[in-house]
Amino acid sequence: MVLSVNVDLETSAPSAGAPEAERFAAAWEAFGLATRRARARLSREDGLALTPSQLHLLEALDGPDSLTVGRLAEAAGVTAPTATRMLDGLQRTGVVERSADPRDRRCVNVRLTRGGRELVSAKRAAVAAKRAELFARLVPAERADATRLLRRLADLIDEL
Repeated sequence: MVLSVNVDLETSAPSAGAPEAERFAAAWEAFGLATRRARARLSREDGLALTPSQLHLLEALDGPDSLTVGRLAEAAGVTAPTATRMLDGLQRTGVVERSADPRDRRCVNVRLTRGGRELVSAKRAAVAAKRAELFARLVPAERADATRLLRRLADLIDEL
């Protein structure tokens, strides 16, 4: 289903008289765009050579064990070919190591290198610092509302 929104092109927001669903759709789009811009800025500004998508992929490797590419892709919510392409670059830069699975030669195991583990930790800290900065800019009532609404939206999205 496609939701059409009447948007004022100069402000990127629907008029005050627009139906509530249109205002929600415009706010959703604005939030999505702002999030993507912030992710891109963080990738450039923090000096850590790891994109948010790569971080998301690697977060499942936080433990001491390796994972197969398939399990890693599943944990990250991407396809195995997408994970493989991402891992190619991460292996070239020494962030991950891949090895044949001794139990199933069709599978490839992936694990973080020591440098990769340090990079993931540093990137997580940079993301957490930005999130804390954003939280601090909200007034107390907004903090409670934002937390409640974000959790509710996450639950609804998971149900789709």
